[in-house]
Amino acid sequence: MMSLSMVIPEALRRSLRMAVLIASVPVAALALAIGARGALALAVLAGGLGWWLAGVVAEAVRAEVAAAAERLRAMAAGATEAAGISGDGALHRAVDAWGRRFAEERARHREALTRLEETERRREAWLATLRHELRTPLNAIVGFTELLAAEVDGPLTEAQREDVDTIANAGGHLRSLVEDVFDLSAMTTGTFPVTRVRANVAAVVRDVVREAEGLARTRGVSLSWEGPSEAEAWVDAVAIRRALTNLVVNAIEHAGGEVTVTLAVRPATLTVAVRDNGPGIAPGELKRLFRPFERGRTAEARGAGLGLAITLGLVEVHGGRLSAQANDDRGSTFTVTLPAGMVPLEGEGGAR
Repeated sequence: MMSLSMVIPEALRRSLRMAVLIASVPVAALALAIGARGALALAVLAGGLGWWLAGVVAEAVRAEVAAAAERLRAMAAGATEAAGISGDGALHRAVDAWGRRFAEERARHREALTRLEETERRREAWLATLRHELRTPLNAIVGFTELLAAEVDGPLTEAQREDVDTIANAGGHLRSLVEDVFDLSAMTTGTFPVTRVRANVAAVVRDVVREAEGLARTRGVSLSWEGPSEAEAWVDAVAIRRALTNLVVNAIEHAGGEVTVTLAVRPATLTVAVRDNGPGIAPGELKRLFRPFERGRTAEARGAGLGLAITLGLVEVHGGRLSAQANDDRGSTFTVTLPAGMVPLEGEGGAR
C-alpha cells in the first residue's frame, strides 16, 4: 500500500508538469507575436509563472492529501472503536481480530461440513440396509406366488388362481414402488449408479417400441416409430431404456388412439420425441409435471406419481434434458435430448 510520504512528491511532480504545460501556452503565443528578440524575457516570464502555478497547485494537492489522511484516521478510529481497541496500532489489531474471527468461522464451517458428510454416509448406509430388508420379503412373496401360479404344489381352483394373481400383481407393484422410491432418492443425492458405454440408441428405441406393442394393442392404440437405424452415443443403455419405456407406456395409457416415437440425430445431440393425441397437458400442470408424487388430471388414481420424476432423473444423470409441451392440435409431446458426445466418466466403460 502506498504511504502518504510517497503520495505527496508524486502529486507535486504532476502539479509541476501541469503548471509548465499551462504556462507554455501563453508563452508560445507571445513568442509568435513579438519574435525571437523577446525570447529571453519570455523564458524568464515563463519560469516565474510556472513556479507560481506550481506553488498554487502543490498547496491544493497538500490540502487534498491532508484531508484524505484525516479521513483514513477517522476510519481507523471508527473501526477500532467498534472493536473496542484504542491506542497506537489500533487498526492493525482490529484487522488481526477480524482475521481471528474469520478463522474461527471457517473452522466451524469445516466442522459442520464434516458432520454433514458423516450424516450423509449414515443415511446412505441406512437406506441400503432398508432397501435390502424390504427386497428380501417382497422377493419371497413374488417368488412363492409364481410357484403357486405355476401349480408346482398342486392344481388351483378358479377362485384360488384369482387370489394368487391378485397377490402377484400387488407384490409386483409394491416391489416396483420400493425400487422407484430408492432410485429417486439416489438420483436426488447424486449416488445413482450410471455406467456409460458406446451404445446404439436407435436399437434401444426399437426395443422399447417393440416391447410396448402388446400394451398398445390391448388399449387400441396405434404405436409407430421413425428414425435412423444407427444413432450411437455414450449412454447407460439400461437407464435410457427405462426412461423411454416410462414415456412410451405413459403416452399409450393417455393416448387418444395414436402414439409416435421419433428419433432425430443432430451434430451434438440425439433427441427422442414421444407424441400422443390424448387429452393433452393443462397449462397449469407443466410446472409441476416432473415433481415426485404429482399426477396429471388424466392419470386418475393410477400410479404414485414417480414415473416422470424418475425419467427426468435418468435423463439428467446423462447430462440430458427432458421437456414436455402441449401439441397445437391435440395431445402432448415429451422430448428427451441427450448429448451425443458424452464420454464415460472415470471408472466407467463396462456394461452394467
